[in-house]
Amino acid sequence: MKYVCSGNGKLPLITLIAILSVSLTVNLPGLAISPIMGKLKDVFPHASQLQIQMLSVMPNLIIIPFILFSGKLATRRNQSWVLSAGLALFAASGILYFFAGSMTSLIVISCLLGVGCGLVIPIAAGLIAEHFSGEPKRTALGMESGVSNGMVILATLFVGWMADFGWHACFAVYLIPVIPLALMPYMTNRFISRHAVAAAPSGEAVSVQPVPVGKRPIGRLLGLIGLYIGLTYGVIVFSYYLPFTMKHYGLPTHAVGVASAMFYLTATLGGFLLPYYLRVFRRLSPYLALAVSAAGVFMLGFVHTYAFYIIGVLLIGFGYGIVQPIIYNKTSDLSADKARSTRNFSYVLIGNYIAIAVAPFIVEFFEYLFNDHSVDFPYLLNGTVLVILLVTGIIWRGSYVWRVKG
Repeated sequence: MKYVCSGNGKLPLITLIAILSVSLTVNLPGLAISPIMGKLKDVFPHASQLQIQMLSVMPNLIIIPFILFSGKLATRRNQSWVLSAGLALFAASGILYFFAGSMTSLIVISCLLGVGCGLVIPIAAGLIAEHFSGEPKRTALGMESGVSNGMVILATLFVGWMADFGWHACFAVYLIPVIPLALMPYMTNRFISRHAVAAAPSGEAVSVQPVPVGKRPIGRLLGLIGLYIGLTYGVIVFSYYLPFTMKHYGLPTHAVGVASAMFYLTATLGGFLLPYYLRVFRRLSPYLALAVSAAGVFMLGFVHTYAFYIIGVLLIGFGYGIVQPIIYNKTSDLSADKARSTRNFSYVLIGNYIAIAVAPFIVEFFEYLFNDHSVDFPYLLNGTVLVILLVTGIIWRGSYVWRVKG
């Protein structure tokens, strides 16, 4: 059996693969369907743009309370059962989509999808924080971010391809949870305890500096939640509005899927390249990443050619792929003991899904406030939000949330 270093000894490679397979599902709700939003407008001509966007909004809205529920419910003893239930509900919703025939039924099934995914999401990162520490943990969290974003590359391309066979076929992408369900036996505590290899007593200790027991780092946790909300809200604009923007400028439907996939391509690279990126840029790491994402968002609003859309989305994805695992790693370091990791992740991840759920409503509010309903306005608004977030980080550069060591 092959093993990998966990920071506490060694774990079976198949266990790492099984844990990472859970991350295949976490970014799928709503985001994987964005390439066919324009097509759904043709299928349901009487549906408004906001109603179609609800297919992305509702799963991420329902996810929020169930992330909290999962974080409080999951313990070392029942974690596998909670994870299995969430994956099973996720897969069941994927099957139900094939029988949906109205916008209402699609939205209802999307709510069920959100329930299943909400149970899974905090456990996906919590499993890594529980079984890894030190540098291996940071690397594994970068891989987790890369896998979750990389899955959406394949999902968006798959959805664009399946759209040629009918819009129902696109929802087959929500059957991905079958993969981690099949690998569940390899990530149970029983399997890990039987096959893990403890670190030798004479081995070099891993330097880990968690928050002292008894202290509740509420301020740090709220700071990480705020950063994640601002980051996600700023970049998610492309997912909601790029399909309509590209259709407005006469670009074909398959071009939307390719452009969306580019975001997850560079987000994936950012996750896997994080250790090397931190060694080069050190304290500048989050600021440069945010600046790159902001530049990409502004590019979508100012330059309307297919090539620049691709470049803009690539920049947005790379910045996001760097900052996301930094947030994950800091979240795991807040836990005085590993049993709290899943709960802390549930709080921080709620920020991510709040941003995804409310993004179109915030944009519509400011469109009404400024009386600007142009296709470019969402990008100019959210690019400005990322710049404000960047300036905030520079001002508070000495805080726990923004301080990064190479």
